[in-house]
Amino acid sequence: MTSTLPQQRSLADLPIGTLAHVSSYLTLPSRALFAIALNYRDVERCSAIVGDHQRDVFDFGDIEKELAVKLTDEDIKGVLLSIDAVNNLKTLRLTNLLNISGIGLEPLRGSTMIEKIYLSLVGDHESPDLSPAPPISRTEVLPILDSIIDMGEASSLKLLVFPTEWRELEDISTCQDFYDFLDGYNALLCSRVVTCLKCDENLAEDDRMLEMSTEIKHEYATQNVTCYDCMKHYCQNCMEDGVGGLGRAYCMSKLCGICNRRYCFHCSGEWSCGGCDEWFCPDCMDMKQCAQCDENKCINCTSKRKCRNNCCEEKLWCDHCVQRGDTLIRCENCGKDYCTHCCDSNSDVIHSIDYCDECDEKLCGECRVIKCKDKSCYQFAFPALLNDKERNRQEMQAEIDKHRKENNELKRKLEDLTGKLEG
Repeated sequence: MTSTLPQQRSLADLPIGTLAHVSSYLTLPSRALFAIALNYRDVERCSAIVGDHQRDVFDFGDIEKELAVKLTDEDIKGVLLSIDAVNNLKTLRLTNLLNISGIGLEPLRGSTMIEKIYLSLVGDHESPDLSPAPPISRTEVLPILDSIIDMGEASSLKLLVFPTEWRELEDISTCQDFYDFLDGYNALLCSRVVTCLKCDENLAEDDRMLEMSTEIKHEYATQNVTCYDCMKHYCQNCMEDGVGGLGRAYCMSKLCGICNRRYCFHCSGEWSCGGCDEWFCPDCMDMKQCAQCDENKCINCTSKRKCRNNCCEEKLWCDHCVQRGDTLIRCENCGKDYCTHCCDSNSDVIHSIDYCDECDEKLCGECRVIKCKDKSCYQFAFPALLNDKERNRQEMQAEIDKHRKENNELKRKLEDLTGKLEG
């Protein structure tokens, strides 16, 4: 008599309804990856598991970065097929897909639904400068994008965000395919009648128009007069007029120095650095106010130098004020910095810096004690040493008095307690 072993089953054998219910608790990217992991070759079954809701926006940033960086073009193709991307998807963000060439975008070929494609592989308000350069390829991606703009008036494409490596090409002859694509895409953008949302003028009459820049090097292949979030458009005149005379309030006239994108005033706003004259999104750069000149400076224009005495721990100074000598003085022997307050002639701080004609040097008190003790300039350090010694003595005496008081109080309480017990 032969025994029949129980048939082994997998998660993929569960009913479609059950799997769809389980996946409904996941984000769209996670639902799609869950579906293709179970039924890689069955597009209809994958689509049923993903469900019909919320298929218009797909951001790979909604899954863990550790997983996203491992996804291949075959994975991306399966995901796009599972959501019927060509007929449903409006916004695609390839956040953290650092392992793809772009051929996996093939299911988008000829789409008339897609409006925004973020190919820079980073999220909002993140630098697109990636090292090492990701393998995403113009050779693989541009033919797919060409098929989308070839749909002409039926095409819905409004925004493309390219990888940094595509935009930083030195010689056009080495990237003629990209330059030709930009010409075609610009023709599509300029064929549309788009008006400024403030003055209601036709943007086609503006000298910058709506197209992507192909002339200004650092703005090459970025979209003009367009907010990268809400897609609203403002003409050059309105960008300069701004709100209440603030200037550049509706749309950034320069790209953000971090994320290389433009945003309108309502979506992000902007900061201007008084040091390098760069513009930044508030979410990209935490501006710091110089304690000396009171100007807002970016982190790149903020000095890392601090007073050795830690007397100004909360203060920050810009490079310009530090280099001008308004804030810090450096000891010419030990190379350490001291703020101008500590170096004031009336200061009794031991590490203050003084200059004397005899040495022709700026030395802190500590270095002067060691280097110049047989010279007359030693007098600059000696008072500081005496004052420091006296200050330490006073602090120690105060500590002794405090402990003596505490001991006396404990003795009194002990005597009271002893008296009560004897009584």
